[in-house]
Amino acid sequence: MSGGAFNAGTLSDIDDCTDHVQNNLNRGTLGATSKPTLSEVQGWLARAKQELMESYGYTWKRVFAYVDTITSTYRYNLPADFGEGGYVLRDLNQNLRLSAIDPVSFDSLFPDVAGDSSSYPTYYTIKDRELWLSQPASGAYRLELEYDRTGDDVSPNTVSYLPELMRFRICDYATYRAFISLEMWGAAQAYKGEWDSGTFQSKKRDTRKRWAALGYKARMWMV
Repeated sequence: MSGGAFNAGTLSDIDDCTDHVQNNLNRGTLGATSKPTLSEVQGWLARAKQELMESYGYTWKRVFAYVDTITSTYRYNLPADFGEGGYVLRDLNQNLRLSAIDPVSFDSLFPDVAGDSSSYPTYYTIKDRELWLSQPASGAYRLELEYDRTGDDVSPNTVSYLPELMRFRICDYATYRAFISLEMWGAAQAYKGEWDSGTFQSKKRDTRKRWAALGYKARMWMV
C-alpha cells in the first residue's frame, strides 16, 4: 500500500530557521529595523551552516529528506530530486540504519508485502521512484533518507544538505549571536552552550560511526 511521501523536514529552509530563531528571541517580528535585524540573523545562520559543512563534509550534492511512516503503508514517494547514486535510510526513533537490497532480491524475499503483518521494517528497496519497506509499518517511525540529489543548488536558502538535527544547531548559533547583540549575556551563554555541546556530541557520534565502519582498526598510513 502506498500513501506517504518524503519531505524536506520541519526546518525546510532558511526562512523556517529564521522563524525558529525569532520564536527563541520572543521579541516580535524580525525585519530591517529590528534588533537584531532579519539580515543579521540570516547571516549568522549562513555562517553556522558553512562551519558545519566544513567540519562534517556536508555538500549540496547530498541531501536529507524525512517521512513519518503510516500504519499498514509500505510504499513512499521519493523526493523529486532523488538521484541514482548511493543512499542511506535511517530510523531516527530507534537510531537504526535499515538494510538496502536490490529490487529483484526484495521481490523474491517479500513476494506479498501487502499481505505481511504490520511490523517494524528492516529492509527496503528503491523501485519505480518509490521506497518500498519490507513490511508495512505498525506505527509512526521517523525515517531519514540521505541521498545524492540531481540538479544544482540554486538557492542560498537551502538547508536540506544538513541533517535536521544540524538545522536546529545553526538556529542555536544564530540565537546565541542575537542575544549577544542585545547584550543579554546569560541567554547568549545558554545558547552558545547548546551550539558547542550539540556540535561536539554530533562530532563524537560521527567519529564513532567512521571508527566502527573500519572495524575499530586504525588506518595504516605510508610515510
